[in-house]
Amino acid sequence: HAESRGEPVNGQIAVANVVLNRVKNSSYPNTVYGVIFDRKYGVQFQPVANGSIYNTPSKKSVYAPKKAVYGENNIDNCLYFLNEKVATNFWIVNNRKYYTTINNHSFYL
Repeated sequence: HAESRGEPVNGQIAVANVVLNRVKNSSYPNTVYGVIFDRKYGVQFQPVANGSIYNTPSKKSVYAPKKAVYGENNIDNCLYFLNEKVATNFWIVNNRKYYTTINNHSFYL
């Protein structure tokens, strides 16, 4: 909810898939909790840094990750995303291959 509220459901599913793709990738922790709270290279998700991760999610924000967990994937193997309108670090843009944009988030392999 904290990372993708206000995004369409397909954008929220894509954000959830980034987390799930990281769980499957040996470069990241092997649990959803581990990925979300990973600090190996600094805070990975802004809501962890600002505390909004603990806000009560909307129904739509609960529905989207469930769709992802049950196999819906609209971003292939992307491991990164950012909202370029509010981002302060553009390492992803400069170092990863662009895949697609869904509403306000750009996704990268």
